[in-house]
Amino acid sequence: MPKLGDAYARALITGASSGLGLAFSKALIAEGVEVWGTSRNPEALDRADNLNPVLLDLLEVQDLTDWFLKLDESVGGFDVVINNAGFAVLGDSASLGSSRIQSQLKVLLEGPLAIGTAAVSKMRKRNQGCVVNVSSVAADMWIPYLSVYSAVKAGLSAFSQSLMLESPTKPPWIIDFKPGDYQTSFNKNLKRIEGSTDVEKMWDQLEAHMAGSAEVSLAARDLVVSLKKFRHDTQYSGTFVQSKVATVLSRLLPNVMKRKLLRRYYHLP
Repeated sequence: MPKLGDAYARALITGASSGLGLAFSKALIAEGVEVWGTSRNPEALDRADNLNPVLLDLLEVQDLTDWFLKLDESVGGFDVVINNAGFAVLGDSASLGSSRIQSQLKVLLEGPLAIGTAAVSKMRKRNQGCVVNVSSVAADMWIPYLSVYSAVKAGLSAFSQSLMLESPTKPPWIIDFKPGDYQTSFNKNLKRIEGSTDVEKMWDQLEAHMAGSAEVSLAARDLVVSLKKFRHDTQYSGTFVQSKVATVLSRLLPNVMKRKLLRRYYHLP
């Protein structure tokens, strides 16, 4: 099978210093794609062949559209853009407060929308390229005490699907990538609000799920397979339960049953 680099020369990946972003970077480089990876600490990025570190703090840049367009122009145009950077706040929704809500919206939704639409505008002129929005299975199977995270991932998924509708048969291709739990630093970077007993139980369950989760190399392989389809795609990725069973149940069960199932899954009363 031909390598991705035969079709896509340059890629931008946000949040590339660890976890899924780092795995995506390594996979695309192995496929012959030159990668620009963003991080709040670009010195943490491994300066491997074809990996170019880029400083980006999604909370600090005021105009992300302008930021992307200038970078895109300077490198000669990105063929793949992967909106991956993110974080979450665990806590009772009533305790979040405005600042915690706004910061998640900025990083998880506003940033990808600004970068994604700017990328689409440039790619349409070249009639080529692909935008990957890393959503989550949480968009369909909601996570208690991660309410804003679940909400913005659902919004990002809807954004991807809308873009697919606008141009159904020609590039730029859009991939709605929905990973489940993976062995990343997600929990380590999770901002946690101390609170009720249920929140503490939820933390314990997230830790347990992370310990039994898949390795990030699986997500990278799934992404490469999806990119090589050269069409719009919705790609679930993760363990069999999360990527197959959960998605089927999400489509078939009424919401009231889904909520009961999810509380049982997370061992909540």
